[in-house]
Amino acid sequence: MAQNSFSIRTCIKFIALTLSLAFYQIDLNVQAQAMPAKPPYQANAFPVDSSAMQENSLLREPKHPHFLRNAAYVAAGATAWVVAYSLVDEPLQKFSQKHLNTVTNTVSEVVQPLGRQRNLAPVAGAVLLGGLLLKNQKLQKAATLSLGSIVANALATSALKSSFRRHRPSVTSENDLFDAPFSNSHNTSLPSSHTSTAFAVATSVASVYRDHKLVPPIAYGVATLVGLSRVNDNMHWSTDVLAGAAVGYLSARVVNRLYDVASQKLRARQQKLYFTPQVGTTSASMNMTLVF
Repeated sequence: MAQNSFSIRTCIKFIALTLSLAFYQIDLNVQAQAMPAKPPYQANAFPVDSSAMQENSLLREPKHPHFLRNAAYVAAGATAWVVAYSLVDEPLQKFSQKHLNTVTNTVSEVVQPLGRQRNLAPVAGAVLLGGLLLKNQKLQKAATLSLGSIVANALATSALKSSFRRHRPSVTSENDLFDAPFSNSHNTSLPSSHTSTAFAVATSVASVYRDHKLVPPIAYGVATLVGLSRVNDNMHWSTDVLAGAAVGYLSARVVNRLYDVASQKLRARQQKLYFTPQVGTTSASMNMTLVF
């Protein structure tokens, strides 16, 4: 009974953390939409009350549809996670291990490295350098967002792993085994770090190249294969993968929003802010340089 109650509290705790991340993103969206736009040029000789114009434009802006839509996404995601936790985790683990074959193992071996931070961070750094040399702003933005998302996602994923201390399917056949939060346990199944990293980078790339029809599906498709490879390798439960996808996506969206808000403010002041993420095997940091 104590173990079941602990598992229920863990589920509630995970949903609460997911909601907190999502509503932080929603709050950033609302703040960005609330930024006053530059008033249009007036050719007449009469003074224009720009503050009144900005206030009226803000009053006319509909914010509730965005809030309700994001809230619906969060509710749907939380519901899907709870359903998978109750009904999918153990049957899917048994099915995947029973039907292992050369094809699934080969695909898993190929895509699994695409979820490692130490592999993706240098690639993003090389892309950033290439974008600077080619003076390609899209490449620069995609690489900068990817690096920032990798750092933000690493911090969030590490905190969640330390909090939940879930047992991996490779060591138990029961999906509801958790150790005490922030203990010295080596059980760190929830969420999947490979999946969260892959989705963080995929979301960053897809957001910059959303006008290209093939880029977002390919980016998210590869990230999904990374998540499935962790189930195939018996390293994560399906709910670990779902949680990792959510954490990676939200991390990238938060970094993307902060980047856009900072760029708008700096552009208005004719200033530039450069982000220089530094990712190591055991640590990560972000340096910022303001040029004015």
